[in-house]
Amino acid sequence: MSYQNPNGIQPITNISIYNKTIKGLTCKAYNKYPNFNPSITSLSVTSSASGVYSLVYINGANFLPVSNGTTYVNFGNFKNLPIIFYSSFNISFVVPLNALPGNYNINVINVYNGNLSPRVNQSYPGINNYSNTIAYTIT
Repeated sequence: MSYQNPNGIQPITNISIYNKTIKGLTCKAYNKYPNFNPSITSLSVTSSASGVYSLVYINGANFLPVSNGTTYVNFGNFKNLPIIFYSSFNISFVVPLNALPGNYNINVINVYNGNLSPRVNQSYPGINNYSNTIAYTIT
């Protein structure tokens, strides 16, 4: 006995996560793989005074939620600054209070754990995906 759908819609029978095949089409045919590289479009402010608490919002795309990995900010030589506010297109961080006057490059790092990889932890550090850099000045 077979099921006959009155609307003529065929059930999905050929899904494969390894070949990425859905209904006979592959993601590769469209060249649309997920992008895990973050990108920075703009900053809420591009300068601040030394030793002053400064919250900076980064506008962009592809920032990862905690469930899929971790997103950090690098501020010059200050690495892996924590994110204060998160959305997939906007994050914020605090400029380090001990940063000396000068010019700094800001970039965002997504530490992605991969679709079938273990969670990011001490034994599996994840895959680093870097954004473009944008300049920031401390006076």
